[in-house]
Amino acid sequence: MLRPAFDQAFLAQASPEERAVFEEHGAWLEARFAERRVLFAGRCYDGPFGLVVVDVADEDEARRMVAEDPSVRNGVQTAEIFPFKTFLARGPASG
Repeated sequence: MLRPAFDQAFLAQASPEERAVFEEHGAWLEARFAERRVLFAGRCYDGPFGLVVVDVADEDEARRMVAEDPSVRNGVQTAEIFPFKTFLARGPASG
């Protein structure tokens, strides 16, 4: 969970430096998605947080990964990690 969300309110008041970090964060997430380490990422439209779900070996790897995120590394967002095990999941539709 990342706070604050990069929502409309954040972007409306973001400095040029914060906007640059926002762009870096998006590119970083897309690269992790291509590596299949990020399963999905998004944010509340006008809400308090963004959410990134990752598929990694353990909590230590998740913490290392979060520390690499440009938005966290540059102090624009803070991150909380909530390890969980999936009970139900839907894969891609076949057919």
